[in-house]
Amino acid sequence: MNQVILLGDSIIDNKVYVGSNELSVLEHLEKLSMDKYLQIALDGATTHHVLNKQLDYIREEHSHIVLSIGGNDLLNNIDFLLQDFKYSPNNILKQLKNLMTPIVQNYETIVSNLASYSAASLLCTVYEGDLVGSDEFDSISESARTMISYFNDSIYRIGNRHNIHVLELRDIFIAPRDYANPIEPSHLGGQKFAKEIIKWVNYESK
Repeated sequence: MNQVILLGDSIIDNKVYVGSNELSVLEHLEKLSMDKYLQIALDGATTHHVLNKQLDYIREEHSHIVLSIGGNDLLNNIDFLLQDFKYSPNNILKQLKNLMTPIVQNYETIVSNLASYSAASLLCTVYEGDLVGSDEFDSISESARTMISYFNDSIYRIGNRHNIHVLELRDIFIAPRDYANPIEPSHLGGQKFAKEIIKWVNYESK
């Protein structure tokens, strides 16, 4: 039996966002697979939390590690997209880089730690959310995609550097029904996510 540890935020820890008769990502995994899953992922977590708390739970007996983190780091900096800049695009992009650098550095340190274990690791990109039409995020839905793409590019580069597989969540969460609200996975989205995790675990276990 594989032992899979789940690190990250509410993309995995979405229980409070699904209905009373619906399943979280963890519950889908446990329903669809005979493997053992340990969820350390916590709603609201950031790269800082993973780096300083969640990594401590990894043990040598864990055969697979799933990491889905970064969305809250971006959300905590969402005010950047609401500023009325009087600068050139060049300066705006420089500011974006400066804002993103510590997040990317945290992420790379996390992945460097994961690479030190014998367990297979899976990195998940940040999805785009169901922002269009929402009261809170509609006005920044397009610029948010740009910020997300910047961070996801870093995930791919870091994953490639450490020879770690990357799961593209933007290809999984593609419809409004995949979201319980503008930024959290629904029962259906969580089920799709769980199936992709299981597929990866089975592939890595061959």
